[in-house]
Amino acid sequence: MKETRRIRKSKQERSRIALITNHGYAGVTIPVGGAADTGGQNFYVNALAKALADLRMEVTVFTRGGFPFFESNKIREGEEKLSKHVTYVYIPGGGNEFIRKEDIAVALDEETVWLSRYICEKAQQANVEPWKYYDIINTHYWDAAIIGDRLVERWKDQIAYNFLKKAGRNVFRHHLAKFDGDERHRLNLSREIELHMGKLATTLFPDDSPADILAKLLGDVQFPDEALKSSADTPGDAQKIEQDYLLGALLVKHIKYANTTIGSKFNEADRHVWTPHSLGIIKERNFWHKSDETVRKLKFRERSSHEETICKHTRLFCSTSPEILQNLISHHNVIPSHVFDFPPCIDGDQFKPRTKKELTSAYKYLSEQSNIPVDTLKKSKIVFETSRMDDTKRKDILLKSFAEVVSKTDNTLLFIGGGPKDSEIFKQLQGLKESISILEGRAFLLGFIPSDILESLFSLPDLFVSASEMEGFGMSVSQAAAAGVAVVSSDLIPFATQYAKDSAVLVNAGDIKGFSDAITRLLNDDKERARRAAEIKTVADTLEWRSTARRFVGWFRSRHY
Repeated sequence: MKETRRIRKSKQERSRIALITNHGYAGVTIPVGGAADTGGQNFYVNALAKALADLRMEVTVFTRGGFPFFESNKIREGEEKLSKHVTYVYIPGGGNEFIRKEDIAVALDEETVWLSRYICEKAQQANVEPWKYYDIINTHYWDAAIIGDRLVERWKDQIAYNFLKKAGRNVFRHHLAKFDGDERHRLNLSREIELHMGKLATTLFPDDSPADILAKLLGDVQFPDEALKSSADTPGDAQKIEQDYLLGALLVKHIKYANTTIGSKFNEADRHVWTPHSLGIIKERNFWHKSDETVRKLKFRERSSHEETICKHTRLFCSTSPEILQNLISHHNVIPSHVFDFPPCIDGDQFKPRTKKELTSAYKYLSEQSNIPVDTLKKSKIVFETSRMDDTKRKDILLKSFAEVVSKTDNTLLFIGGGPKDSEIFKQLQGLKESISILEGRAFLLGFIPSDILESLFSLPDLFVSASEMEGFGMSVSQAAAAGVAVVSSDLIPFATQYAKDSAVLVNAGDIKGFSDAITRLLNDDKERARRAAEIKTVADTLEWRSTARRFVGWFRSRHY
């Protein structure tokens, strides 16, 4: 409770919150449906940042920079304002080229060092310790979590160094002079503080027994002989290490640091909360039936190893879906009470049902893209999908299934968003579409959709369909739901399967006929389509950003001790 009271600011001063989202083209402007590794997570982070700012917090969003913005020669560097109280900071590291998320580990060390120095400078200006500058550090996806964990580790190394210098009436100070900043981190002072303390003590007092060392450094504290005995079957070298560790553990436990324990100081420095958005084990299960060539590129084993390390060294987590919660607990042994349920929420100002007048620009845009008159579009049944241009989104399934829909229904059109148009996947989809003659004039690939059109475009169609096979949540589906549009979804999209299973129509992933039948049925049954649209909107309305963000901050403060 003391910590809860301490980190709260006055009514005039805003709490400082850091969000880290490291891969893709995160930023003030998100290239919707076109940029690699850029999609739902970026919308999530920006919406969360705005919600936190609305709760009177000063938010900094950190992301990798040093390479050009999407479809631009401008380098991602420095700072940009998302809003008055939300600032994007671009972190250099890993070179000057885009790195896909599966390969991003090569950049993380450089980014961590840069970010550590950045926060230290800000903390000096604010006259606080670096680990006290941000009240909460919330990381998103495994790459950002590695940065968050390593920041905390570096701060703990500094705390450990300060502790060791002052421990035992400053007797170790001169023996630590060689431990400059980088050396402290290479030695893992915080993670191995007991061993370092024991080795320092035996080096300083080589002729004394462990009991005599304890007496010199702790005074009258008494310990049973068993407390310093190593295992009988421990080999020679390991026995010395074990004895140093046991001695150091007793010293660390009983030497006070700033009127508290070193453990309490470590806890104070750990303000990290990880939001995975997905987990390697879940994705790997979804891809067990895929070819080795496909799976190899996704590096699931490497990713799961990173996530195992994160879960070992992180205390608090956010889960964006029940499936992620289940696997954090069952696969990674996370304590259930240390996980906050924080699914992607909805900004009702952006995604909502719109009037005919509000849809004027969206209809005009579709008319320009298809050469179909606006009046004809308004009389047609429109099916829509948009997401980044990625094989896992299975836009090919939509084209193939829609070919069957067209053969059974009249005045029906399909619009698929996602680009860029010069990408290999787009070209393959274009070739597929052109090879199916019945789709001519009925199905259209839009490429990159302008941001000023996208929000209203979600409200325009009669049906939103996603055949995606790899989603952490499925934000485009939830956004369509909030816009009051009926949804047909694959059974691998968490929003639909875990939040809206009774209102969305679920189809087995990859089932072309299943999608065709579901789309045809809903397009031909106005009552069922309207009922499902109303029901799924009710589900989406329960996911609101500001109220959930407020509960998250309260939850963190109650557990940061």
